[in-house]
Amino acid sequence: MLKKACILLLLTFTISFLKAEPISKIDSLQNRINRVSGKEKIELLIRLSEFYRNVVYDDCIIYGQKAVILAQKIDDKDLEGRALKSIGVSCYMSGDYEKALSFFQKAYDIFIQSGNILQQGNCLSNMGLVYEEWSDYTKAEKYYVQALELKTKANDKASMATTLINLGNIGFYSFNYQKALDYYYRAKLLFTEVGNNEGVGQCLNNIAIIYKKWGNTDQSVEYLREAEKFYKETGNLFELSKVYTNLADTYTEKYKDYKKGLEYYEKSLTIKKDLDDLQGIAMVYNNLGSLYGNLENFDKAKAYFLKSRQLYQKLNSQSGLVMVDQNQGKIAMFRKNYKKAEKLFKASLKRAEAINLADYISSNQEYLFKIYAATCRYDLFNKYYNLFMTGKDTLLSELNRLKISEIEAKYHAREQLNETLRLKEKNEKSVRLIKKYKLLFAGLAGTVVLIIIIFVLYLWFRKSKTVNN
Repeated sequence: MLKKACILLLLTFTISFLKAEPISKIDSLQNRINRVSGKEKIELLIRLSEFYRNVVYDDCIIYGQKAVILAQKIDDKDLEGRALKSIGVSCYMSGDYEKALSFFQKAYDIFIQSGNILQQGNCLSNMGLVYEEWSDYTKAEKYYVQALELKTKANDKASMATTLINLGNIGFYSFNYQKALDYYYRAKLLFTEVGNNEGVGQCLNNIAIIYKKWGNTDQSVEYLREAEKFYKETGNLFELSKVYTNLADTYTEKYKDYKKGLEYYEKSLTIKKDLDDLQGIAMVYNNLGSLYGNLENFDKAKAYFLKSRQLYQKLNSQSGLVMVDQNQGKIAMFRKNYKKAEKLFKASLKRAEAINLADYISSNQEYLFKIYAATCRYDLFNKYYNLFMTGKDTLLSELNRLKISEIEAKYHAREQLNETLRLKEKNEKSVRLIKKYKLLFAGLAGTVVLIIIIFVLYLWFRKSKTVNN
């Protein structure tokens, strides 16, 4: 299914990334390495490796390997595992998934030796993400489930929540929106509990996409607005740009408000250019091509599709090219240029089948049989119509739709329960405090009474003594 490029929703990747150092610190890190030894040196090597993964890939691997060797020399399994996992992340980001999987497996084996169950879970999550890239959702889900079990044992709620999002994404890719929504709500509860606004924003964005899929556009926009608020507060521009693109998609596709859609696309594009997010820029160019096509400004549409295609070719993004081919085909079909539309839909279908993009396989088949109906080519119409109907699971879709209210109710009930427990705990603390003060006041009162008694006895004694004199 569609991942980074095609479904914009989802995905701050929940791979266990370690943040790269700012460029201004690189010289400082390199200078410090020569002055330190032992664990501190290994930590610095890992950080340098993480920095170079976005700059010079070969140097990234060299520093990571040095960290591994030093960790082995001092027999520090946790540092060795972290270094191996970090190299795996670098391989993943460079698109070398085979190597990434190998390093994640090595890191996992090391963390088993060290007994670090949280890091074992992180490695399994990362392995799941590799299989997700290969569209092997059965294996990806298997790894995510195992990762969640380990993270639950470690009681790391934020990490548990990220894995729940991963599982939700698998549900989404498999068109099981009920399952996806359930996972996203569970993740949101955990992120809220630990005060992780970044995670809450991500869940809101993903939930909004589910509502959009169900056709509940107003609810979708409501969640996107809430996610926008969180990301503005945290300053996460990358995620904010995704929310803007999703809002733009909603306004153009559902409300046909192209002016508002254009406004949000431009906001998103500005951020993506500042972040040098080429994948995101290509996506927005593609969407702008569709928008201008809907406005029948075909020259502008063609120009944006060309920009998008060139970027996707540079990135070797087959999923991106699937989108561009289909969207250009839709415009050609609208203009009744059936020959060109047929060529574009077939190109999109071929790429979609090669990488198993089920959603686009189905939609391209639908567009093709409509072309053949319009051009009276009934043999081809029957072929693609039957293919389309075979792959269309309308019953499951309807069952998922009926389940959505049940999921919402369960989530809100759990949220209410958490609030009730918090209030109960607060009340119990108040009761204990009141008892404490009652005891204190009782003690003070007793002390005062005792002082008064002593004082009265003292006066009586003085008076008695005076009389005797």
